[in-house]
Amino acid sequence: MTPKQTIFFHEYLRDLNATRAARDAGFAHPNVQGSQILAKPHIRKRIAEAILERSERLKLDADWVVSQLEKEATDQSNGSAVRVRALELLGKHLGIFSSRELFLKTETTFFADV
Repeated sequence: MTPKQTIFFHEYLRDLNATRAARDAGFAHPNVQGSQILAKPHIRKRIAEAILERSERLKLDADWVVSQLEKEATDQSNGSAVRVRALELLGKHLGIFSSRELFLKTETTFFADV
């Protein structure tokens, strides 16, 4: 990786914001170059490895996140907005709320006496 790409890599890992990382790394057009840098296979591979290493080090996985969301959703000391948001995230994770639109194709036959 180039020195700028290395800075981008470290900055991107902070909040996963490609535009901000590209800007902080000194790229001239961060809103364009951020996504271009992420498209490079060797950089994507390093980012994926770093995120995996971080999750293993912190012992975080999907089960832990779901467990924490469940605690937030059922903790009566939390405000209703916190509980509802936790339930929303749990529902999204479980695929309960589908954002897909369904279209039904129907055939209709009309009879007319002429």
